[in-house]
Amino acid sequence: MNDVKKTLSLAKIKKEFPWFKNNPNWTYLDSSATSLKPQEVIEAEIEYYAKLGVSTHNTDSDIAQKVNDLVKTTRSNVAKFINASYDEISFNSGATEGLNLIANTLKKKLKKNDEIVLAYSEHASNLLPWIKIANNVKCKLVYVGDKKKIPDNNLFLKAITKNTKIVTFCNISNVFAYNIDINKITEKIKEINKNIIIVIDATQSIPHMKIDTKKANIDYLVFSGHKMLGPTGIGVLYCNKKHLLTTEPLRLGGGMNTNVTKNSFTFANAPDKFEGGTHNIAGIIGLNAAINFINRIGIENIEEHEMKLKNYINKKFSEIKNIEFYNSFAKFPICIFNMKGIYPQDLASFLAHNKIIVRSGTMCAKLQHNISNNEVGYVRASFYLYNDEKDVDKLVKLLKNFKKGDILKHVIK
Repeated sequence: MNDVKKTLSLAKIKKEFPWFKNNPNWTYLDSSATSLKPQEVIEAEIEYYAKLGVSTHNTDSDIAQKVNDLVKTTRSNVAKFINASYDEISFNSGATEGLNLIANTLKKKLKKNDEIVLAYSEHASNLLPWIKIANNVKCKLVYVGDKKKIPDNNLFLKAITKNTKIVTFCNISNVFAYNIDINKITEKIKEINKNIIIVIDATQSIPHMKIDTKKANIDYLVFSGHKMLGPTGIGVLYCNKKHLLTTEPLRLGGGMNTNVTKNSFTFANAPDKFEGGTHNIAGIIGLNAAINFINRIGIENIEEHEMKLKNYINKKFSEIKNIEFYNSFAKFPICIFNMKGIYPQDLASFLAHNKIIVRSGTMCAKLQHNISNNEVGYVRASFYLYNDEKDVDKLVKLLKNFKKGDILKHVIK
């Protein structure tokens, strides 16, 4: 491992992000919603639009060939990033589309009384598709993590029965920030029943930790580029080789077919099979730049930096009176909290008035209250590689000095 102090020089890293130059007085603590973008990611997209601009469906010129080569390079880079094979990686608009594709293709494997195991804390993207399918097929959704029990490996394993066909979960929650060990849990699930399909929403984990699809016995995995320094509108679907033939695309159109007659057509081979229509070419090229940026710093260094930062957060939050801090147990720096007697949106607005960007509410985890008994939601401060102790200190200072009337100061003048 590289020297973290040397590699993660925050002063140097922040210079790579134009957001800090353009917003010098602001503190960004909402990376779980979307990460900021380094200059090289922005420039990669600009270069495509300014210098290349052609479609990947065109291969009749040197410029077009270069664009196709850049898409292939990105696919190889993504595959290497998660230790997958080239044809197991397909591009889409984001994790939401990937999860909808997976759910749509798996519904034909389900029948009445079959079970899908998932957590109450899942993001809507990994919740609504399964609810829809369960209603259509009349199968059963089995939820993990009720009565103030944070989901963990054991709770998922205990939920599995002879009727379980699918187990799906985020391995880092965007609310509670718990971490499911995918290497251990996938091995145990397959020992119980090798035919159970495992679907991982890695949207929150992929920016912060190493994921190895060869070590983890995963069937499907999704993530979004914009959470990991990349552009919005680009995502990745990992589909294990053994499912490439049986998995069906969500979009039908140009580029994903071979032979077409009046009444039939055949699918192209993966990954083209899942990429109907024109690629988000600029997004793909930007994603490649984001992965190169992360690789240059080192994902292990990012993880170590963030774990140290979370320890510092826990220490400083313990000094704040009237704070309700819900996930001090989490090792990753996603922090949910409230001030006693204060509505979370009001507190988030107060922080924004003082130039700190956070998130408030339930963070699209609409059933999380079954775990926390909190239907109102939280304030969430989420940190990434460009944050440091000074950002924590600024937040803590405001919370320490906060008084109930402060939420009105910027409203009533």
